[in-house]
Amino acid sequence: MVADPTALLATVAQAQQQLAQLEATAKGLIDELAASGGTGATPRLRELLANGERLVASVAQAGQQLGSVLPPSSAALPPAPDAAAVEAVWAQHAQQDRGAALLSTPVTRPAPSLAELQYSLAYLPSCRLQLLQGRQPTDSPAHATAMLLRCGRAFAAVVHLQQPGSLQPLRVGVLSAAEADTATSGGGSSGSTISLWAPSQHEVYRQLSAQAAAALQHFLAQQQQQQQAGSMGAASPLELLLLWLVTCSDVFTRPSTSSGTLLLADPAAVGGGLLPPLHRPWQLGWDQLWQAALNPRLRQAEHVGATES
Repeated sequence: MVADPTALLATVAQAQQQLAQLEATAKGLIDELAASGGTGATPRLRELLANGERLVASVAQAGQQLGSVLPPSSAALPPAPDAAAVEAVWAQHAQQDRGAALLSTPVTRPAPSLAELQYSLAYLPSCRLQLLQGRQPTDSPAHATAMLLRCGRAFAAVVHLQQPGSLQPLRVGVLSAAEADTATSGGGSSGSTISLWAPSQHEVYRQLSAQAAAALQHFLAQQQQQQQAGSMGAASPLELLLLWLVTCSDVFTRPSTSSGTLLLADPAAVGGGLLPPLHRPWQLGWDQLWQAALNPRLRQAEHVGATES
């Protein structure tokens, strides 16, 4: 029996469309897990899962239809490559990538001013720094009292400065991108009344705020030790904190370095909800933080509960 070419093309086109929908559904699942903090199966999460199951079944059915009319010689898949050979090639590729990344750092010294720090961070494609005077954007580093580090759709971190234009951070908090947009929209009597410093409604960002606060305290203590030792030209706590926050930009996609898990029932979360690995090491030097900010392959992540056990 000869298959109808028109019907086959229609089946292929439909399968391609369903695969695109499946990819969009997968991204929606990640966004929903980020928004909910993994604390429970929300109605939206159930809807996405059901839609994903339907799309997988439809694509599988299309595969069976196409497989029934393919010539026997093309029905069999090629033999799998030797696993050891694949690992060896991948290790060599990763080594080359790592070496290239270590040579491509565009910044050669810590920033001595807020203006230069803003310029340096523009090299990081994953995050964008916005200076604030109050909660209004400003183009003047000398008048900036706070800043908002937006890392795509992953999160937005707000840092309050001890003095306008200084490199000394006073406090830090992490919000969802949507919460940051709401808090900075408008302003004044007709604008938003939500504070940038209000705790996030989502457990994952509250836990990430706690990690950021611990990192800030580490960088401030490190600066004090360097000043007591008479060290000059060291990186400011603000630059180190911002670089550390950038290493968290893949918080919803980077699994645990030690266990390989992406979501874990974390005792640090309220009710032991599911959380991604939120702990990123902050006991790193300025050059190491820059490398990790530029190259996600150099980052490490662990679940908070695992680091405390």
